[in-house]
Amino acid sequence: MQNIHSAIVLFHIICGAISLLLFWGPCFTKKGGKQHKKVGNVYLATMTLTSVSGVVSSSLVLLAPLLIFPTMPAHFESVEYFLAYLQGQYIFLLMLSLLVWNNVRHAKRVLEVKVNRGELRKVEYLWLPTALFVVASIALYQGIKYNITLTQIFAPIALFNSFGIVRYAFKKDIAKGAWVIQHIGHIIGSGIGAYTAFFAFGGRNLFQSLPLLQIGSWVLPSLIGVPFIIWLSRKYFTLFNPKARVSA
Repeated sequence: MQNIHSAIVLFHIICGAISLLLFWGPCFTKKGGKQHKKVGNVYLATMTLTSVSGVVSSSLVLLAPLLIFPTMPAHFESVEYFLAYLQGQYIFLLMLSLLVWNNVRHAKRVLEVKVNRGELRKVEYLWLPTALFVVASIALYQGIKYNITLTQIFAPIALFNSFGIVRYAFKKDIAKGAWVIQHIGHIIGSGIGAYTAFFAFGGRNLFQSLPLLQIGSWVLPSLIGVPFIIWLSRKYFTLFNPKARVSA
């Protein structure tokens, strides 16, 4: 079981590293152009593999923690404390993986269906945002109970994300070009999730002795990405709806 988990984690890291680099390709190519679509499709594929492998690897730990980590580090006071630590860590990773998977899948699907949102209302589409909502709710409870700052920040974001996807699917009327805005927001959202996961897990050793910088690195992707999403959303809303007034 350990070997299987290690292989999945290695695959996850490789795909994740490629995705983090590819994320910038569509950002700096002409929107809707040949290169934008080509690089964007590769990014969607690699980020999907990254998120799915993250879901599988974290689920394995949550289902069989002592099979994956049979040796408890000496600094843990008890097995119960060690198990609680693993649960908190991997619930968070599962939530981030589901969040990124939701974002890349929704970003791709809205381009395919455009205004025909009937496909987004089917069970086979809605199960993923529902799963994210459930996991994020559990993560938020743990974050509050054990005072885990990172989880307290990102669990509400994940809840909002899952609710937003379902709301878009069932909303009676949508603005002209809303599917473009959905695509932009969720593509950037997938990058925020991926870079957050990198700093929270892969890159946390960089600032291990500097707690404030460590927390700063965790929230930096959101501090940059969310305002960028808002700015682009307003820009494209105005392009598609030139007579509409966008509230500040």
